Amino acid sequence: MKHLLLLLSFVSVHMIGFSQSGQQKPSKEQMEADRKRMVEAQKKLEATKSAMDPKARKLYDSMMNSMGLGDKMDKAIGAISTSAPDSRGGIAKPAGIVPAKDSKKIAAIVATPSAEKMGAYLAGVNSKAAAAVLPAARSKGEEIFKALTAKKASSADAGNAAMALWISGKSQIALYVLSQVCAADPSNADNLNNYASMLQMMGAPELAIPVLNSLNARFRNNTTILNNLGQAWFALGDIDKADKYLDSTLRLFAAHPQANLTKSFIDESKGNKTAAVAHAKAAFKQAYSSEKADRLQKLGYKPGPDDYNYPTEKKSADLLNLGAFTMPPFPKSVAECIAMEPVWKQFRMEADQRMKPLQKMSDDYNKATVEMLQQKMNQGIAMKNRVLDNPNAVTQADALRLMDLPVYSEKVSIKQQLVLDNIQKKKLEIGQRLAAFVNGEGAALRKKYEDAKQRILQQMKDDEKKSISGTVDPGAYCPQYVEASDKFLQPYNTKLEQLYTELLGVEKQLLNEFAYTNLYTTWPEVTALANAGLQIQWLRDISLSGFQFESITKYTCADEDEGKSGQLGEFKNPNCDIHSELKTMVGKIVVTCSGITSQLSLGIFGVELKQDLDHDLFGDGFKSCTVSVGPKIGAKVGVGPVQVGVEGSAGVDIEFDRQGVKDVTVKAGAEASAGLGGPVSASGGMEGSMSLSSGVGSISGTGIFK
Repeated sequence: MKHLLLLLSFVSVHMIGFSQSGQQKPSKEQMEADRKRMVEAQKKLEATKSAMDPKARKLYDSMMNSMGLGDKMDKAIGAISTSAPDSRGGIAKPAGIVPAKDSKKIAAIVATPSAEKMGAYLAGVNSKAAAAVLPAARSKGEEIFKALTAKKASSADAGNAAMALWISGKSQIALYVLSQVCAADPSNADNLNNYASMLQMMGAPELAIPVLNSLNARFRNNTTILNNLGQAWFALGDIDKADKYLDSTLRLFAAHPQANLTKSFIDESKGNKTAAVAHAKAAFKQAYSSEKADRLQKLGYKPGPDDYNYPTEKKSADLLNLGAFTMPPFPKSVAECIAMEPVWKQFRMEADQRMKPLQKMSDDYNKATVEMLQQKMNQGIAMKNRVLDNPNAVTQADALRLMDLPVYSEKVSIKQQLVLDNIQKKKLEIGQRLAAFVNGEGAALRKKYEDAKQRILQQMKDDEKKSISGTVDPGAYCPQYVEASDKFLQPYNTKLEQLYTELLGVEKQLLNEFAYTNLYTTWPEVTALANAGLQIQWLRDISLSGFQFESITKYTCADEDEGKSGQLGEFKNPNCDIHSELKTMVGKIVVTCSGITSQLSLGIFGVELKQDLDHDLFGDGFKSCTVSVGPKIGAKVGVGPVQVGVEGSAGVDIEFDRQGVKDVTVKAGAEASAGLGGPVSASGGMEGSMSLSSGVGSISGTGIFK
């Protein structure tokens, strides 16, 4: 059911995106991007559909028809497939691998302003930024900045507020707010770096470089500044200078995701495909994104499980506390069979009672999943209708938020699938050994037992013939039957118990791995309900549902024995050990095992982010970049903006591509007590600095600056 929900969300969002593309007048570059995206989406969709069981496929087809998405998808595919013809009638070729050198913009770069003259330089930049953003974004940005000023927000707090807007996809509003924050205090290094990074990603690298040069002079060997300089020069087409700064970045931090990705394009432009793949792989491993996956695919490389960087593991060997449950022993004699019969009966009854509330939870999980599916379907239908009525009515960010998928879901699923497959192989192997024992050695023991019973029976018949009365007391032969039964039960049930206990050990590992997977692939509010099914399975396993040992209780002459009971402990529901909140004056950013959510709450300022869908647009959208959150120590100790992936440094790196948040890397370090609040603690609060590392932008696009 969960996979069906993800599939329908995937279809809805892509349908919305392609509806927009089909009704607007996109650039040739956008048409080509849409075409590639649709082809890849179709491949993933067909692969998922082919793997669905018949019932799920029938439900999927029914829902698709009810939503009217099937025809729309076909039309979108047709429209995109025939768009953007080149001179030969085919699909337009993509732009060059690297941007063409823009000598005019390069010549316009001014000398590096001093700290004293930074304010004057920014005044000119800000006027251009104000003219570049959409009127609605400028108006809303001005409203937010005035509200921050009225609340007496510090420069750092106001800058973080602008970054919260950026993280939420409000890129043009964020740019304008940060321009005003920097104008009010042109000395804050974090804000200057972030503003310069936004300028570069929004299409004005020539305006960003003087600011970045100034920061680079103040904070040597800062990978965030060096990367941003490299990205700015790359955007201007000066590949030699871009190489210089990107290489410097990678010498200091070899895994830097944005620097590696851009280097991959530079390598390819120079004909060095091997290096291009190596840099793209390094970028992909440090921080996953769809764009990096597409990049590797273009280079002919398919990522494997070892190419992903997985969430920091603090994985207990027994997340569900299954070890607190033990089954009664298998009986090894007739006496034990008689003694253990009521013990096993009671144990199974108690296990059944424990399953009842868990079954309700499992049913609630299925119900909640169906309701969530229905809700997303309704939202998808409403959103689709809005797009069909007005292509500008829904932003890509809005469409992506409809999916609300756990950010680690793909990478953890890939890794865990290998783990689960290996455990399943072990389980299958033990099952085969069990079957081999029952059909081989066990069958031989059973035949030997049957032969022994037959001999006792024959002896009894012989004794009857010799008896004067012609009869014998069957009870007199009971000890012989008990002895023969014990000789069978002892080796048979001992071996059976040994193999089943081994099977339980593997099953325990399997169920705990499923529980670990659920932490990262299900929504937090239903994780416990999803785990209820795993707990039910364990109770069935230890109560031998569908499995049985040999039990012989008809010989009452056996000695008395005491039955040893099993134990039914208490299950645990594993909790995510990643939970941090970064509180800003415009809302908060929450990081958990299911990813990151940004919750804007501008109501405290009396500000609403409501668009006039027919006229005023905010120019929302995500950019390829990395947002790093760290403690408030940078400027004080002279290291500058927070850096991506620095070892020993506490914080969080948030990876974006043009579809939104794609990866989150939590870093625990010695600096956690210096203002970050322990990002991997159960309830940590991030109250530090945020820095922006630019990513590679459009090869030929101009952004919002003309």
